[in-house]
Amino acid sequence: MSDSAIFTIGMFLLGPAIIVIFSLSAKLALRRRPGPAAKLGCALLVLLGVAAFCGIMVASAGGAIHPPLVERAAPYACDGTVERLSQNYSYKPGQQGVSHTIYCIAPDGTRRDITLRAIGAASIYYGLYAFGGLILLGLLLALFRPRRTDSEIADANALASALRDKMAERLRTDADIMRRPAAPSDAGGGSVEDRLRHLQSLRDGGLISEEEYQAKRAEILGGL
Repeated sequence: MSDSAIFTIGMFLLGPAIIVIFSLSAKLALRRRPGPAAKLGCALLVLLGVAAFCGIMVASAGGAIHPPLVERAAPYACDGTVERLSQNYSYKPGQQGVSHTIYCIAPDGTRRDITLRAIGAASIYYGLYAFGGLILLGLLLALFRPRRTDSEIADANALASALRDKMAERLRTDADIMRRPAAPSDAGGGSVEDRLRHLQSLRDGGLISEEEYQAKRAEILGGL
């Protein structure tokens, strides 16, 4: 496998990884410092990852199909004259392909292979174009997005406040129920002796206080 093929495969794998890394970084930053400035910075960070992925795809896959895409950015990696050499090859009977090699010819006539450097420069070149295009698209969407009226904003805020109050009230009710002490149960049916014996076992086990024990004992004896 040629170096160009290895580089292209690496770019295909690196592109999605860049988007994932930038997206996770933006999400983490937004959790730590929420606010309008943080949201804007996170949005730009995600757009930068998407733009980098687009630049890599155009330079690697697009350059393999249409080499002039890479040649356009090759002068940024060469201080001399850029020259492209295309060669046909056969990797199996009946199947042919074309390999493209970009050379940089220095003023003294020295020739060196700058294919990978040219692809890298093209990735940055088209990535910057994609980043600018995405920002412009975002501005247009924000400009033409339907804006809510003051009454709609007030209604939405009132609804959110009512939902928060209802949830808080529900949480307070649940907390009161959880904190409410369970009423000591007596033996229900049975003789007075059994009920008194059960009541005493509750007191001895520390499940009820002495005051509760005396009050319940008086209630049982009062029912005689």
